Amino acid sequence: MKRVLTLVMAAVMAAGLMACNAAPAGTTDAAKAPGNKVLFVGKDGGGDAILIKRLKEVHKLEVTIVADKELTVDHAKGQSLIFVSESVNSGKIGDKFVNTPVPVIYAEPQSTSDTGMSETESYGSLTGSNAIKTIQIKDSKHQLAAGMQDKVDVYKDNGKMGFAIPGKEAAVIATVPGEEQKATIFAYEKGAKNVRGNTVAAREMYFYLFNGEEINQTDNGWKLFDAAVNWTLGKK
Repeated sequence: MKRVLTLVMAAVMAAGLMACNAAPAGTTDAAKAPGNKVLFVGKDGGGDAILIKRLKEVHKLEVTIVADKELTVDHAKGQSLIFVSESVNSGKIGDKFVNTPVPVIYAEPQSTSDTGMSETESYGSLTGSNAIKTIQIKDSKHQLAAGMQDKVDVYKDNGKMGFAIPGKEAAVIATVPGEEQKATIFAYEKGAKNVRGNTVAAREMYFYLFNGEEINQTDNGWKLFDAAVNWTLGKK
């Protein structure tokens, strides 16, 4: 009888220890996964609508849309990712998210200067007769390269494309062909130093996509976009 009681007590104690080490009630694998809330700074129509649809349908993310004129730092609270469209007025964005511990993707070139991702006025765009459809992959091993290398057509036809000249601690993923200083995709890891010598609060990156060119994107262009979303969110 004593042996039976001893075994019962041992089983109860083991169950108790397992309960203590288990996740709290109501916690699921989904809750442990990277967050799924995205703050989209831009418009709810036009080319932005295409991006929003992809974030929702391909990445299964919950998107909150905020116009640049209404944006405040508080909008970042509870978000897992911030996407700043090229459609915004960069003056209304400024450096609002520089000290915010939420990853950011900037598609607006001037934002790289406002945030210290590039030197003042070290950004620009290729439009009109200078419009291009191809980028040069510089770091094919980085997750943001989506497994691509050499020259990649990201647009079906020549289109508007942004670029900036990042600081030395940025990872340069792609550039304008023949102009290595002009980066079309680059990123700062959390903890890196930007051009102002400030520590980056969370992953941040620049992505070349001009508003209105979403419909011009190739499959490879979208693969690079998807890689950008996954990298900033910390997903593989």
